Amino acid sequence: MDKRKRAVALFITLMVIASIMSIIAVSFSYLERVQKDAGKTSAIIQGNLLYNNTVEILKRFFPAGSNNGDKLELLYSNPLPLNEPKSGFSLTISCQPLMRGVPISWLDESFTKKVPQKTDLARKVLQSLMERYEIEDPNQLEELIVQTISAKPLENEEYRPRVRAKKGIVSKEQFNRILVNYMFKTDDKKILTIPWEKYFTFTTVDNKTKIDGVYLSDELISVAFDIPIEIVQDDWNPQEMTLVEFLKQNGVLDPVNNKIYSNKALNAMHCEATYTYKKNQYGFNFNYIEGRSSNFEFNGQ
Repeated sequence: MDKRKRAVALFITLMVIASIMSIIAVSFSYLERVQKDAGKTSAIIQGNLLYNNTVEILKRFFPAGSNNGDKLELLYSNPLPLNEPKSGFSLTISCQPLMRGVPISWLDESFTKKVPQKTDLARKVLQSLMERYEIEDPNQLEELIVQTISAKPLENEEYRPRVRAKKGIVSKEQFNRILVNYMFKTDDKKILTIPWEKYFTFTTVDNKTKIDGVYLSDELISVAFDIPIEIVQDDWNPQEMTLVEFLKQNGVLDPVNNKIYSNKALNAMHCEATYTYKKNQYGFNFNYIEGRSSNFEFNGQ
């Protein structure tokens, strides 16, 4: 990286740190009014404040529809540790690309009517995994997955009407329940040995959803474009070449479908934050996709 790029990276880093420090100030000014609450209750309140303000910062630095490749590269390579010496508060935020695999919901054709090749790709990847790991009843597994994707979602009475349930498989936890269900039906424990997250993504999708053409996983490239995984792991470097350049270098001359793969880094990430409160450690994680956040989870000490 030349001096100019280093300067830009440093400037961006300082801006991000300054902005997130403002989150700490806002959180503490509010928490002063709830100190009489139990420690864990206050920690949960603080977690929600930090989450909401972190999402606002991400919206500011990674606005929907914009090309933020340099900033994304910086964010993915450098977790942000922040400290407030007076109170002993510390916060660390780490984000990674979200759309590195095929959205699992593409297995249902109702999500891919305008681009049926998306379903073709999802089926190809699933079939490859089931063959490689010698799944005993692949038809039943695929049927369970597709049934879950296409099922009408159940409303959560506790949160209605503030949160609308979404069709499809929108979290890894939801997908894990399918795997356990299949294992109990077939006694096929091999299903739990598959590294699903290296091939699939578990989040909400719409007609515009694409795979991140800059940060897609080595494993997906190998299966999708029929390139040995060893070659991908040795030669694929998104900071030095585009996906198109890498594929041509390895004899894949067919054009990359830009309705499936983006040609720039997507503003789509999975973020995890850990923080200390009253000497205990807490955390939360969430997805951020083009100005929207989802799948928020709070983690206790």
